[in-house]
Amino acid sequence: MSCSVHDAVRLERRGIPTAVVGTEPFTDEALEQALVLGMPELRIVTVPHPVQLLTTDEVQALADAAFAGIVARLVR
Repeated sequence: MSCSVHDAVRLERRGIPTAVVGTEPFTDEALEQALVLGMPELRIVTVPHPVQLLTTDEVQALADAAFAGIVARLVR
C-alpha cells in the first residue's frame, strides 16, 4: 500500500480525489505514511486480508463490497 499512499498524496495535492485501497493489516502503516507525508486525512478503504489466493469471483465480491466506500471517499 506504500506506493499507493505516495501516489494518492501527490494526486490529492493536485486536486485529484483519490481513495487508497488495501488490506486490513497494512492500514496502520498507510495512515502513518499519510501523516508523515502531511496528509493525515487521506482516504483509505480496507478490504479483508489476504487476497492473493482468492478466486476471480471472490475478488469481484470484495470489490463490490468496497465500491460504496470508494465512491464516498472520492466525492467527499
